[in-house]
Amino acid sequence: MSRLSIWPNLQIRTKITLPFLLLFSVTIFGMLVLTITFFGSQYDQQFSRETKQWIETIQRTQYIEEPNKVKQAYQCEVVVFDEDNTLNGTTLIELADLDWLNLKAIFNLQSVRQQLQKKNHPVINNIRLSGTIYKAVYIQQSLNRIYCLLRPMNHVEEAKKQTVQMTFIIASFGLLLVVTISSLIGKHFTRPIDRLVAFTKQVSGGDLEGQCEVFRHDEVGELTKAFNLMTKELRESRRSILNAEKLTTIHQMSTAFAHEVRNPLSSIRMLTQITLEKISDTSVQQSMSKILDEIERIEVIVGGWMDLARPTKLDRTMTDLNLIVNDVLKLMTANLSHHHIKVEKDLAIELPMISIDADKIKQVMINLILNAMQAMPKGGKLHLTTCESEKFVEAKVSDTGLGMNSKTMGRIFDPFFTTKSSGIGLGLSTCQQLVEQHLGQITVDSVIEQGTTITIKLPNL
Repeated sequence: MSRLSIWPNLQIRTKITLPFLLLFSVTIFGMLVLTITFFGSQYDQQFSRETKQWIETIQRTQYIEEPNKVKQAYQCEVVVFDEDNTLNGTTLIELADLDWLNLKAIFNLQSVRQQLQKKNHPVINNIRLSGTIYKAVYIQQSLNRIYCLLRPMNHVEEAKKQTVQMTFIIASFGLLLVVTISSLIGKHFTRPIDRLVAFTKQVSGGDLEGQCEVFRHDEVGELTKAFNLMTKELRESRRSILNAEKLTTIHQMSTAFAHEVRNPLSSIRMLTQITLEKISDTSVQQSMSKILDEIERIEVIVGGWMDLARPTKLDRTMTDLNLIVNDVLKLMTANLSHHHIKVEKDLAIELPMISIDADKIKQVMINLILNAMQAMPKGGKLHLTTCESEKFVEAKVSDTGLGMNSKTMGRIFDPFFTTKSSGIGLGLSTCQQLVEQHLGQITVDSVIEQGTTITIKLPNL
């Protein structure tokens, strides 16, 4: 497998970290080499300058003719070669064990002598003797003798070694720091991606209720927003499919239900009414009245089933939404007052006429107000608002009731979902169906113990 084929399989964090690590590693290595080279050169140059200075002093004082004094005064060894390059004398005992050929090769006397004749000033070289590196200074004196002063470079080499060690320590620390920084940078960039991946797995498992938090405003943040929007659309699509399946089932059930229930109910109603007219006992009359009330409630429930399942045809007319709101309030004023609910209106002036089925929208408004009343069992405030927005005319029904949590808000438009002790949960589902038939929108906003606001938006065509 080639390197290029491996690269796509690496994690994004690794792909981000590796370039940083490589870049900083090359930089640190380059600085390491430059530092060692620079300081090594500086040590050598400084040592050479010092050597030249004391050579000048030796030449001025004529100590060169007395090797032992030179050794004592300048802590260096002296080697003297005659005109024929043979060893004349030395302060370095180790040279006594070397033959003439070895000495000639080590000190490179032939070349040195030629350089001395050309330059007419001391020649400086580096030589190694018995494992020790020396700065060798060659001086030509009387009788064509060559005096070689050997200055040990042990401390220079030790300084170089320490410099290398210190540089390696700093470089290692720098590399560790680079690895840490690269890892942190990688985590910083990939953390939202990891979070998005986890949320994607959650969604793929069928959980569409959550939202991936957006912590950034870069491309990753935009991707997260887009994914949240997609999840929301999937959630709404699933809800629509489920609702459609439920409506299909309701339609199938309601057809049979209507035939099997309505006819017996009509008979029971008629018999109950006849019986009620013939009975004079007050207590029995009250019981029979309750029976009639229950029959009416059953008929309402059956009617709700039928309305939800049966597609309705809209009878559109150009209508002022304010007129519908006012008409509904007239019908329900007494009921609202009985439940100690104060009504507040904030209707827009000169609201544009819109093409709607006025009766269907009245039904929607009545259902919304009834739900608001039920949310305020101890009374409260009902606030009705109309306004014009871009491409829509809006109506809002707000209450100061019990409010709902997010879970409940997500299901209130589902058929058969209800939080009430009575009812089958078709009111708001019917409202949603009617509003969407008008190509409009219905939304809910609620806070626990503060109240609920339901907004319907009808297109301003």
